[in-house]
Amino acid sequence: MKIDAFAHILTPDFYQTMLKIDATIPQKYPFIKIETLVDLNQRIANWPDKNTKQVISFANINPEDFVDGEKASQIGQEANQELSTIVASYPDYFEAGVGMLALNNVPASLEILEKIKADKNLVGAQIFTRHLGKSIADPEFEPILLKAAELHLPLWLHPVFDNRKPDNNLVFSWEYELSQAMLQIVQSDIFKKAPNLKILVHHAGAMVPFFSGRINHVLFGTDAPFAVMPSGAEEIVSNAIENLDISDLYDKKIFETNYYHMLERQ
Repeated sequence: MKIDAFAHILTPDFYQTMLKIDATIPQKYPFIKIETLVDLNQRIANWPDKNTKQVISFANINPEDFVDGEKASQIGQEANQELSTIVASYPDYFEAGVGMLALNNVPASLEILEKIKADKNLVGAQIFTRHLGKSIADPEFEPILLKAAELHLPLWLHPVFDNRKPDNNLVFSWEYELSQAMLQIVQSDIFKKAPNLKILVHHAGAMVPFFSGRINHVLFGTDAPFAVMPSGAEEIVSNAIENLDISDLYDKKIFETNYYHMLERQ
């Protein structure tokens, strides 16, 4: 079994809700044209490997960027319930879901974390390198990180689009964006207050592993269904791992064991 720890989805009801708020979203975010991102039937029909189960988080269209805090939290909670239902309905394909927060409403987000904790189909929450133009390490968002640590809920860290960057964010900008956020989180001293805080960084830890040696708990993640149509780069990433000059024991840790280790409750 392989656990794809960082795959994405736009659940149908959530997507339609966002389209009612802003009908130009497909033009602003061309990745939405990927059929397997928004169509569950197509996603299942084009499943890359029956031995792979995905942990799915929402593609980065955040209600907090479109509506006020009260509405954003309402949309987020409804989307999380929809995500949970999808995971429960397709247990052979989805290992778990990663919930959505609304960081323009921190008190509501703390309540959402509690609901995620109580939901057997959700294993954590997604955060971004920046929210509302501020670093995720901004003191305004510290209660979110502390609450996640208190609940032993891992956080999935994803980069944000930045139209100021000329490389479409996917070549160098996102890697720097993630690395900078990681540094800012450490510099905020959050790990002194919450040493058990768990953050899963997208893009294999961005630049950090190349500067400080490989991190012990690397996870298999493909960013499905992006990169290779129609289902993602599962085969390419799997082959890369399987062809590494490491033992089968480490293959299994990357494909499966490290994911479960990250979720261990204290």
